Amino acid sequence: MRTVTPRIPCRLAGPFLTLSVMLLALAPDSAPAQWEKLVRTEPCDIAFDSDSVRQTIDGRLGVWLKYTPRGEARRRVAATEYGNKAYRLHLEYYEIDCDDDSAVMGMRDIIGNKGERLLRQMGGSKPEAIVPGSELDLLAQRVCPVVGENSNDEAGDKDGDGNAPAPEGSPATGMTEQARQHITKALKRTEAEPSDPAAWAELGNAYFDTDMPREAIEAYNRSLALKPDNADVLNDQGAMFRQAGDITHALKNFEKALAIDRHNLESLYNMGYMYAFDLHNTERAREIWQRYLELDRSSETARQVQSFIGRYGH
Repeated sequence: MRTVTPRIPCRLAGPFLTLSVMLLALAPDSAPAQWEKLVRTEPCDIAFDSDSVRQTIDGRLGVWLKYTPRGEARRRVAATEYGNKAYRLHLEYYEIDCDDDSAVMGMRDIIGNKGERLLRQMGGSKPEAIVPGSELDLLAQRVCPVVGENSNDEAGDKDGDGNAPAPEGSPATGMTEQARQHITKALKRTEAEPSDPAAWAELGNAYFDTDMPREAIEAYNRSLALKPDNADVLNDQGAMFRQAGDITHALKNFEKALAIDRHNLESLYNMGYMYAFDLHNTERAREIWQRYLELDRSSETARQVQSFIGRYGH
């Protein structure tokens, strides 16, 4: 089961902890930045500084991201969230562990209308798992070395007798070999078991994890045609609808999932998140999040929900 990919990078997401001052040496104002487009989300355009990528003493890759609100209305919303009318954009420094797909945010710089730094906020020291399809996932695909990328041409040209080629319609770049193999394996299973809803759900999950929402939605459709009352698949497809920008269908999926299973925590979380950050209906979001906390008060997600209520629920 999957939750929606957070797409609210222009908003504060939670409390910050102290980090070693060694990161101050990696501030973006220490050298000219070379910003490259990463992804466009509903609230922000996100870019990364390719010149800032460097290996840390812990073996991670350090890199700066830039979040620029899309339009004056979104800039004003972000300025309110950050408590500074002069807010124009913000930068975030991350350290990415390419081996275990985790990252830690080291610091955030609030940038003003004239390009000046208004405020520096320190981040945390505990790495967190990178959410599939998130901006950090896309960033890792851009900056992390691909296993075997320096192998000889003969090894790289393997086909049916070696490494399977990319499935038709899948991205040729930005996909790890592990992801490629997952999709290939799932496709073969659907060919062997076309009437098994679990096979199509597995294919949807493979596309989900590789940030291919359209393909994931179609695979989930095939699974739901065979088993329409699967709340977990409805939830996962809903997350992909949101990833594709289809808010209406995403909400319908979460509502269907909850009609089947009112204790489906992932759908409750996703609905609350969307009402708060996509639809800006904090009253409705608070109602849904309270329902979530009636079922779960001890998990890490529950603590995140409580943080959301405390910050956005009033």
